[in-house]
Amino acid sequence: MRKRLTVTALYGSLTAASLVWMVPVVTAFAISVLPIGQTRSGWWHGGLSQLTLANYRDAWSQGLSQYVMPSFVITLGSVVASLLLGSLASYAFARLEFRFKRLTYFLLLTTMIVPVQIILIPLLPWLRLLGLAQGDLQYLGIILVHTAFGAGWAVFMMSAFFADVPEELLEAARLDGASHLDQLRYVVMPLALPGLVSFAIIDFVFVWNDLLLGLTLLDRDHQPLTVGLANLQSPHLAQENLVSAGSIMVVLPPLLLFIALNRFYVRGLFAGGVKG
Repeated sequence: MRKRLTVTALYGSLTAASLVWMVPVVTAFAISVLPIGQTRSGWWHGGLSQLTLANYRDAWSQGLSQYVMPSFVITLGSVVASLLLGSLASYAFARLEFRFKRLTYFLLLTTMIVPVQIILIPLLPWLRLLGLAQGDLQYLGIILVHTAFGAGWAVFMMSAFFADVPEELLEAARLDGASHLDQLRYVVMPLALPGLVSFAIIDFVFVWNDLLLGLTLLDRDHQPLTVGLANLQSPHLAQENLVSAGSIMVVLPPLLLFIALNRFYVRGLFAGGVKG
């Protein structure tokens, strides 16, 4: 009986916390589908007859549309690069022995704790020197920066999954003449798929939501959606209805990605929790 009460209390507190967390989300959605006059007098007083999609149309036409392609280019490029390089590095740290292994692993993990603000200004002359501060090469520059910051997280997350792959499977692959790349591609990565997907989702959300790097390293023609969303609001013009509508549109891609890959993400989170 006591155990049942404990479980009930736990689920009850989690449900209450979830409802509290949903308050700003519901508020943003309500503001996004109501006229600006209604939201300023209290969105909870609005009726169904006042619902409108004009805020979404205006937010899209007033600038968000031009930021969609840069956001997808930066985010997908960064996630793919981090996955590829992270998989190679994670396999090496999990399955190979080499000199300075622990030191290299430690240096990679330090990228997880170094604030991006510390190296942001020194990055600018390097990007100019390498020719990555002009034209479409700006995409490559910011993708490399995001990949560098994602490398530590990739190794930290995926090496644990790679280390859990049974050695017997890799030994059988070696007996069949498989190289290390073959073992990684055909044995390790399929078995570690939940870990790969978990990292991909987390990295996608991190890069997609980035504002500082996009605002600092890119010109207006190459900036992501987060910058466009910030530009909808100015000190002289309060457009909370457009900002709310833009926020809902900006959050949709990572939300849909999470819904589509949720089963892999959950398996990745709980992998290792049950032995045998």
